[in-house]
Amino acid sequence: MDYDDDRQWLLPGEINLGYNVFAAHRGKGYASRAVQLLMHHLAMSRHHHTATLLINPGNERSLALAARTHFSRAGGIDGDHYFKRPVPPLTYTDGEVAIRRPRAEDLEADLEAKDDEQINWLWLPDQRESWEAMTGDEQHAHALRWLQQAGSAFGAGPKWTFAVESRDSDYVGHVDCDLANDHVPWGDANISYSTHPAHRRKGLASRAVRLAIRFLHDHTGARHAHLVVDAENAASLRVARSVGAIAGERWVNDRGRTMVRHLLVVQAVDGRDQRSGSRNFSNSHHSSVS
Repeated sequence: MDYDDDRQWLLPGEINLGYNVFAAHRGKGYASRAVQLLMHHLAMSRHHHTATLLINPGNERSLALAARTHFSRAGGIDGDHYFKRPVPPLTYTDGEVAIRRPRAEDLEADLEAKDDEQINWLWLPDQRESWEAMTGDEQHAHALRWLQQAGSAFGAGPKWTFAVESRDSDYVGHVDCDLANDHVPWGDANISYSTHPAHRRKGLASRAVRLAIRFLHDHTGARHAHLVVDAENAASLRVARSVGAIAGERWVNDRGRTMVRHLLVVQAVDGRDQRSGSRNFSNSHHSSVS
């Protein structure tokens, strides 16, 4: 896969994409995922604002790919179909809440957020023990490393962690999308979320999850997102219902907790977006707090 900006029909800030999948590997969605990841790369580089495709009208596979990856027809050039798509943003907002890359300046708010409710729903038992055994300075250093790692990993994936902002505060929670989670099907995303104590039960987590779905839609090839919630976590169950996720399988995890998997369809196989769907998948231990 490649791209270039040395085509006479390109406007300033535009590039043309090219791709090819070896014959033995076609029809498996690899090209679509590669295009989506390249769009993410372009968003990170910030050098271009529009991607284009030039496709022969007889190339049905490439025409289908253009639809799946959200390109729009922009006329034709020398008998070929011409498509354009804006490079997606890195920060998403709905006017009330925004999600962005974490930064070191979030440290104090992050430390304040680590209360019993967050630890109970999101952390494993050994993580609590390790945290409580640290001195205050060690906790500061540990939390700072996490923020720095989350920020630096934002470009490469396969896990993207976002800080959540509101109109009233620079950091009210976090939401993450993990495409390499062992407990969801390959290529799907596990979404986890948490709201800081002073900002809970205001609908902020639901807004953040919806924005994370938009990120997955624009930057990745994930078709489904999973919200795995403890059956006793009433606040997070409300978030799952609020975003339209469909409750599916239930199981008891290795900690004796009953978990409920909720599913959202990020994008359909044929390129048409859908709100929700349901399938049965393997178990996961991840949960959320809101």
